[in-house]
Amino acid sequence: MAVTVLIVDDSKTARETIRYHLSEIGCVVVGEAADAAEGLKLFRALKPDIITLDLMMPAKDGTDSMAAVRTMKGENPDVAIIIVSVLPLERVRRSFFDEGVFDYIVKPLNDFSFRPARIKLMRAFPELAGAQAGRRSAGRLKQ
Repeated sequence: MAVTVLIVDDSKTARETIRYHLSEIGCVVVGEAADAAEGLKLFRALKPDIITLDLMMPAKDGTDSMAAVRTMKGENPDVAIIIVSVLPLERVRRSFFDEGVFDYIVKPLNDFSFRPARIKLMRAFPELAGAQAGRRSAGRLKQ
């Protein structure tokens, strides 16, 4: 069964980068939203396994993000929420982890910033590790 993802970020470039990195490990992006309100609607409709949530979007700040995390965890305690932000402050990160956030990725988004989250996701979702192994094998066959 596919591991599904909802991406919530106001930056189209960030959404594309997140989609790329999560698709590389076998995740299936089932929806994208450019703001928190749309993201919450899609979250309720799609019930993804994973949601990535930008902290800094128009008409939303960190307090609103914390409320969104609480709502999502209340509606689906098993959802893996990954915060994506330019805010590297440790106390901000800790407060989200205390709320049950799965991981926190600091922008700029690149291979280095995504590596820990990708490893953690493959451990939490064994089917991703299997998909990754299958892709490596398929790549060797093409060579």
